[in-house]
Amino acid sequence: MKLLRRSYFLLWIFIWGCLGESKSETDLLFQEIMDAHDEVMPKMGKIRNLEKQLKSAALTFPDSTELSRQAKNLASANEAMMSWMRNFNNDFQGSNEEKKEYLLDQKMQVYQVKELMNSSILKSEELMGSAID
Repeated sequence: MKLLRRSYFLLWIFIWGCLGESKSETDLLFQEIMDAHDEVMPKMGKIRNLEKQLKSAALTFPDSTELSRQAKNLASANEAMMSWMRNFNNDFQGSNEEKKEYLLDQKMQVYQVKELMNSSILKSEELMGSAID
């Protein structure tokens, strides 16, 4: 009987420990997603300003195809972030495994948005620099 109690106790500790790890793993994933979001969200204003500058420059320069294309890329990056934010469910309900799957997918999506925003900003700044020269 003592052995049975001890076995149940050890089994309970094991199960509780596993559940705790899964929860903290999803908490870490959620935090990574929020960190990526918080890193690029302040750049939304910069994207809008660069887009305006590119559109204005496109009116001035005879060969403005690249400037117009990059303004569209900035608008796409902006819309990608807005779309991700609209669709992100920070109160996703489900098992820990389902939540982990959802958060892994969201992490991939927000990192793609982050890359799109950063590369669009960099390319736009390079273009604006060469347009001014």
